[in-house]
Amino acid sequence: MIIREAVMEELTPVMEFYNMMCGELGKASFLPEGDKGGFPSEEMVRTSIENRELWVGEEDGSIVAAYFMNHEADEAYDSVKWQRELPKDQVYILHGLRVSPACGGRGYAKRLVEHAIQTAEGRGQKAIRLDCIEGNDVPQKMYRSYGFCQMGAVEICYADIGVPRKFQVYELLL
Repeated sequence: MIIREAVMEELTPVMEFYNMMCGELGKASFLPEGDKGGFPSEEMVRTSIENRELWVGEEDGSIVAAYFMNHEADEAYDSVKWQRELPKDQVYILHGLRVSPACGGRGYAKRLVEHAIQTAEGRGQKAIRLDCIEGNDVPQKMYRSYGFCQMGAVEICYADIGVPRKFQVYELLL
């Protein structure tokens, strides 16, 4: 898998990838109400590509993985006691890290996390923060293996889920 910045000409394939992943995640036991779709929105993807904040994993000419990082977080993040208080422009929020189920077990998610850490460090960020829905244990274990510290739980109502849910929040100081 090659990890690289997404380009605007890939807007449609990136959206198709994320829409497919919404369908897959909707089958998970930690989302008993299903996944309503729509994350990320086309506007969010377009803006992330324009701002050089979205990366894709490509294999044989197809997008099989993706993530984006920016400085935007749900207001619930403001209630968390982080390891270090930092200005928002020095903290990347990791969003939408997804790997196609067809590529599971190949270590692609780990490669995306490693890439995200290197990218954030290269861009002078002081930390990476993220949230992960309670019950989605596999990625949480992976994040902890990279030194992300679990900072507690917050309640967030993301549009793609449609109801308030508990999310574990994590931070990695760089």
